Amino acid sequence: MHLPDKLLSPEVWIPLAGVSAATVGICAHRAKARLADRSIPLVGVMGAFVFVLQMINFPIAAGVSDHIIGAALLAIIFGPSIAVLGMSAIVVIQALLFGDGGITALGANVCDMAVIPVFAAWAVYGALRRFQHEAAVAIATFAAVALGAAAVSAWVMLSQPYGARFFATMMLMHAVSGGVEAFVTVAVIGALKRSGLVRTFALGMPDA
Repeated sequence: MHLPDKLLSPEVWIPLAGVSAATVGICAHRAKARLADRSIPLVGVMGAFVFVLQMINFPIAAGVSDHIIGAALLAIIFGPSIAVLGMSAIVVIQALLFGDGGITALGANVCDMAVIPVFAAWAVYGALRRFQHEAAVAIATFAAVALGAAAVSAWVMLSQPYGARFFATMMLMHAVSGGVEAFVTVAVIGALKRSGLVRTFALGMPDA
């Protein structure tokens, strides 16, 4: 999901950088109403946990691997504003310190790994949580991964002469990784609920 430098044209990455910067700024303002001193450590721990998860690749097919994004996990626990900030920080750290994703593509990577997956997961989870919690988490996570992959495909196809085969390959690959991430997210949120660690943030609480 991390796009490198020189893959996207300026006509694509410059507007995406602006959109991402504006979205992160709005989320930073809105997150103040959700954060309290006692909850900051939990946000930090979960952000570090997602960072570690992203470093673990799992095989999908011969020569192809992927990693968990974690956007849905943070969105469902903390709401979209805090989740966007956490995911954006992870993407920036990976680009600046580990070279994972390009600098010019930073706005695009924030958009397709933080903004779009977080809001997609939050919307789907919010619509389905009243019916069955675990199913809502799983479907929301899968939707977040799928829409993030679709966004990546769109940015690349707007910049490079790639066609329908590229899009189909991306979506098929991330359908598998979306299933893996859905399983992991359900398990992690279930464990957090049983432990009582998410009492500060009521799952399903509207974002402020």
